[in-house]
Amino acid sequence: MVRLIFIVVALLMIIGAVLGGLYFMGVDPLAKLGITQPMIHKDEPPPPPPPTYVDFGILIVPVIQDREVKKQAEMIVRLEVDPKNKELVAKNLPRLQNAYLEDMIGYLSVTLHEGQQLDSNAIARRLVSVADKTIGPGYIKGAVIENPTLK
Repeated sequence: MVRLIFIVVALLMIIGAVLGGLYFMGVDPLAKLGITQPMIHKDEPPPPPPPTYVDFGILIVPVIQDREVKKQAEMIVRLEVDPKNKELVAKNLPRLQNAYLEDMIGYLSVTLHEGQQLDSNAIARRLVSVADKTIGPGYIKGAVIENPTLK
């Protein structure tokens, strides 16, 4: 019984080596045998285009608590937009900067406590919400927060 298993395994290895060798030399042995690749459906939509970003730059927000600046939050912000809206969003960056700074001063001064780090996901959602109020809904898909630091 063990010999039969060894013989079957050896035959499978020989067949695999022959098929691999033929394929390596440029002969498609499966096509010669009539075995082809499965049909590719033409009805499938094309993959979505890669996301387009507008670089906002560094957002520096003072954290005001007890009527004085306690800390300073720094983060690099990139805005995800549709390619057709990229130019409009780039023209409105000064308005967005003002709105972001105003909102983040109020938000971080209330939510940030001693020893707590910046929550990038919450800040990104908040930036998208502020952008929808500032330049209109749908222009900004998302915000990417890079290197959030609290000094």
